[in-house]
Amino acid sequence: MFPTVTQHLQSLRVRLNETIVPELPADARFAREQALLISATLDFLIDNHEHEYRYQVIENLEYRQLLSLLSSEDVEGITDARALLDEPGPDPQDAQLHLSELAEQNRRLKEATQAVYAAVTADPTSDRAARARQLLGDIGQRQVKRELAWYRLTGFPQEPGHISEALTVG
Repeated sequence: MFPTVTQHLQSLRVRLNETIVPELPADARFAREQALLISATLDFLIDNHEHEYRYQVIENLEYRQLLSLLSSEDVEGITDARALLDEPGPDPQDAQLHLSELAEQNRRLKEATQAVYAAVTADPTSDRAARARQLLGDIGQRQVKRELAWYRLTGFPQEPGHISEALTVG
């Protein structure tokens, strides 16, 4: 997915600071303060958004562990606590991979896929070429669905649905 959310936020911050703030009238102190507050908020989002998922995973794992240790006692509320622990939780490995590393790995996976696809379809009339085209077409359709849902608020897609509806593994 390009541009990334971080790149969008960085671009917005640059435009705000380089284009909008300098054009505010000198006597518009409140507007200037608000623009700088927005800029500071963008800085915060740029700095933190990439780590939010990992943060939530780590917090979930730590509280699951704590609740599990505490749940060995037979006290009030233990049934609800044990039921909560039975709900699916994140894989501990999810906390290890940074978003930027995952995005870079996805880019490399796409490059490798392109190279292998070219080799597999070298004979376009073969059965394996037909199968490769089908596989690539299937993943391509899911990718388009995700992209349209991701950018739905731009107004271009007709009915992409919310991004959460498009985030399923095929």
